[in-house]
Amino acid sequence: MDKEQEEILRKHKKKYKDESPMDRTSRWVLGTIKWHYDMVYILGSGAIDGEKTYKEKFKTLPKDHQDYLINTCSNAYKPFKKYLLVYVCYLFGACYENCRRNNIKFEPSEMFLRKQFNNFFDMIEKFYKNPDKKSNIWNPIFDNLFDKKDLNINRNFFLAHYPPLEKKHIYSIIIWFKDNWKTNESIKAVFDTAREYMQLEDDENSPFKAITMKQDFIGTLEFSIDADTSVYKNSVLSSKQILRFTYYNLANTYVDKLNSSYLNDKPKALIWKVEDLVKKIISNGRDLTNEVKTFENLN
Repeated sequence: MDKEQEEILRKHKKKYKDESPMDRTSRWVLGTIKWHYDMVYILGSGAIDGEKTYKEKFKTLPKDHQDYLINTCSNAYKPFKKYLLVYVCYLFGACYENCRRNNIKFEPSEMFLRKQFNNFFDMIEKFYKNPDKKSNIWNPIFDNLFDKKDLNINRNFFLAHYPPLEKKHIYSIIIWFKDNWKTNESIKAVFDTAREYMQLEDDENSPFKAITMKQDFIGTLEFSIDADTSVYKNSVLSSKQILRFTYYNLANTYVDKLNSSYLNDKPKALIWKVEDLVKKIISNGRDLTNEVKTFENLN
């Protein structure tokens, strides 16, 4: 690690040293989802290619190439919207793990879950309306990309995770989760996988933490590991899939099953009402992808 990387790490630790457990959970969830948005959709499109497309190079591109980059990047947020139930289960799994790490009792009560739920959406609202541009989940190189101030590439990511939920919608989702989190196999997989991913990210003794502490970008891209099912019984981490693609893999695998559970399952101990807005959100939109082609590779 060079001096510049050491300084970045020092500032990061200082900035977040007094972060509350709930804030840490929310920021971690947003950060791991936004990694996919940043790396696959924006960088994957070729928008930040210093030799071909970035800054002044963009102006030299043919118009169809320019249009492709603008359209791809400005619409990248849209596929993330329909994964509401996935990222709620992912959030609660991360919350459980962070509670365990901080000796806080995880209470699967409506009040406790609503506090974490509200914390998450409050953080999204802040990033959307008044962003902390020094946060590690705000990518400053996306601001004014293509010399355009209205693309809002960072802000749009948060918009995708900021549906206009009211108390009745939140209650419906939480009661559905409470009634199913110990029995639904898809919820358990998302929940426990998020737990283990967060442990790998935050535990000082984890092999992934050792890589991130070195600011080893390539190492983090290549890292994979099999699930420790002795601790995280339902985790689906696999050495065949890189860790940083965990959210995508969970979303891609379980979105239909989670949505079907919310819409169609018969209540067991608790009764939730299927809210029209939630149904509309989870039933519409394109699927996430793990690859966005550059303009040169379209054909």
